[in-house]
Amino acid sequence: MHTIKNLIPYSIIGFVAVFFFAVPTQAAVQCTFDRDLEIGIDGEDVRCLQRYLNDAGFTIASSGVGSPGNETTLFRTLTEEAVVRWQQANGISPASGYFGPLSRSKYDALLSDAPSSSTTEVSTQTSQVQSLLDQLALLEKQVAEAKEETEVDEDEAKDMLFRAIEQMKETDEQVEDAEDDGENVENAEDDAKDAREDLYEAMEAYLNKQFERALSYAEDAFDGALDAYEDAGGETEEDELEEELDELDDDIDDAWDQIEEAEDDDKEVDESEEILEEAEELLEQAEDELDSGDYDDVRDLIEDIEDLIEDAIDAIGESKESRAEDAIEEAEDLIDYVKGRIEDAEDDGDDVDEAEDLIEEAEDLLDEAEDAFDDEDYEEAEELAEDAEDAAEDALEEL
Repeated sequence: MHTIKNLIPYSIIGFVAVFFFAVPTQAAVQCTFDRDLEIGIDGEDVRCLQRYLNDAGFTIASSGVGSPGNETTLFRTLTEEAVVRWQQANGISPASGYFGPLSRSKYDALLSDAPSSSTTEVSTQTSQVQSLLDQLALLEKQVAEAKEETEVDEDEAKDMLFRAIEQMKETDEQVEDAEDDGENVENAEDDAKDAREDLYEAMEAYLNKQFERALSYAEDAFDGALDAYEDAGGETEEDELEEELDELDDDIDDAWDQIEEAEDDDKEVDESEEILEEAEELLEQAEDELDSGDYDDVRDLIEDIEDLIEDAIDAIGESKESRAEDAIEEAEDLIDYVKGRIEDAEDDGDDVDEAEDLIEEAEDLLDEAEDAFDDEDYEEAEELAEDAEDAAEDALEEL
């Protein structure tokens, strides 16, 4: 595994060594500031300020625009940040990055007090060395954090690696079958070759505990193997699931047709409709999960949808006519039973007056139910038959 020593650029190490063992003799940068400088200012005085800050160890940028030798006339964020560091180092408060009267006065004082000998130059170079050492410390921290983050991704890298291996196996089999069938597999073989190389890289990185790199190569290997599989005429898991969802969509349409036919036959379909609506909602959710690549969730949803379609069909009730007829028959049977119990109680000398009144009420309700049935008012007939049954039960309780 790489250490921080391996990861620190040799150019930085060499640069530090140069500062420790070779001190240049350049004099401090002298500038004339006739105005306050801040974000948005443009001018040669800004360029001079940048040169001064770079020379004094408060580097604008380590490379590119604003770096030593590449100073500009524009006062922007990097210049402001360097001014803040300079102000903090020189006890200027607030250290806001605004190069105003206090900062200009401090600059003049530092310039007038600065010795002309190499003492100032040594101090400046020492500050620059310290800045570089700070950068090295920051780099070491970043490497440590990256190492810690990579370790967290070990399981993810392993899972992706196994997925890539399984897909590679399926791809090889599909390419071989397609070739045996006389199909052109040139493109598939090229994709498979690239995928296999990525897979080897992923395995090597994983064994070296470079999990982030392993994950990246494993993802490339999986995608490449999948492309090769499709090139060879293979049907992907996504394709299979999409077909299953299309079939379920057709099954739901068929179930709706059955419900409509049942409703036309005057059958109870309210519960069936509610169940089928739930199945449609799950179908939409499954399609979204498929787009997201959550295939396990899609398969679970497919099972739920299949169950709901079956439940919806099973929930289709009898016709209103059949229910009314059944209710009338049940009321008749109960009334006959209760009347027999009343006769037995009367023979035993029991008081049956209240029971007789209730059974007469039940018979009247039953007659009304039969009339409603003859008039094809099946809902009313069913309701009256249930009332007749209730009255007969009340008569039974009075015995």
